[in-house]
This record gives sequence, C-alpha cells and structure tokens, in this order.
Amino acid sequence: MPAGAEPERAADGGSAAFEAYARDGQRRLYRTAYLLCGNVEGAKDLTQTTLAKLFQHWRRASRADHLDAYARTVLVRTYVAEHRRSVRDLLAHRSHAPRPQADPASRADLRVTLLALLDELPPRARAVVVLRYWDDLSVESVASLLRCSESTVKSQSSRSLVRLRARMGDAQLYSTGS
Repeated sequence: MPAGAEPERAADGGSAAFEAYARDGQRRLYRTAYLLCGNVEGAKDLTQTTLAKLFQHWRRASRADHLDAYARTVLVRTYVAEHRRSVRDLLAHRSHAPRPQADPASRADLRVTLLALLDELPPRARAVVVLRYWDDLSVESVASLLRCSESTVKSQSSRSLVRLRARMGDAQLYSTGS
C-alpha cells in the first residue's frame, strides 16, 4: 500500500461521516436557527455557517460525547458572535423594507405572534428564551452555551418573559395555560 493511501482513506471516512451527520442533523439545527434568527434566509445562513464550522473542525467535533449538543453550541455561539458586529454591518445584511409587525390583539396564530415578538428581543435574550423554552435546556446548559453565569441566564429569562407577556396582551387568552 502506498504511504499516502491511509490518510486519504481516513479523510474520506471522516468526510462521509460528516455528510451523514449533516443530512441527519441539518433539520434540527435549522429549527433552532430559525427560532434564533426569525427569518428563513438568516436561519439558512446560520445553519450553513454552523455546518461549515463543524466540517472545518470535524475531527474534534466527531469525538464529542454529544455531537448534537456540540453542534448546537457552535450554532448559538455563531449567532451571538454575528450579532456583536457593529450596527453598520448588521444593516448591510438586512432587508431595508420594514418587517410587518404582528398585532398581538388580533386573532393571529399565537405562534406567529410569539415569533414576531421574539424578534424584538436582543440577540442574547432571544437565545436564552429559545434555548430554555423551545429546546428545553437547563439553566446550566444555557449558561455553558452562552459562556455566562447561571444567574445571568435566570435574570435574562425572567426579564424576557416579562417583556414578552407585556407585549402579548390579549393574545395570551389563546394560550393553553402552560
């Protein structure tokens, strides 16, 4: 066997393993990305950026005990890092057309209303709400993902929920009581 054959075969095996993970995990990553970004284009970009970063560091990522948790960490940290850029950079990538605001008092679907209201939260607060209440992660897990203290997660959760409830108004009448 030629000297260079073994690393090439190992690389192909790694590439195949990544492709299999990307096919299986892309939908889960996209779901979380959509909840964070609030729009299809941003979610697609965030998902693709996350998969590119995973591929770039696949050797390390594939050795993780919980690959989905590793991928979600990459996704959330990428989201938060992208939103730390200057306002000028953010505005250059966003549509200049104003987004239609959902009227919380209307009989619109509660989910649509909530997604519109999530869009009003700052990026870190939005990430906390999505990870805690949609992905059902513990306070400790969210703190680890966002590289902050547990008390920060608790306070941001509390403040964000108060803000969301205040903005929901009559739309809360359509909730299931949970």
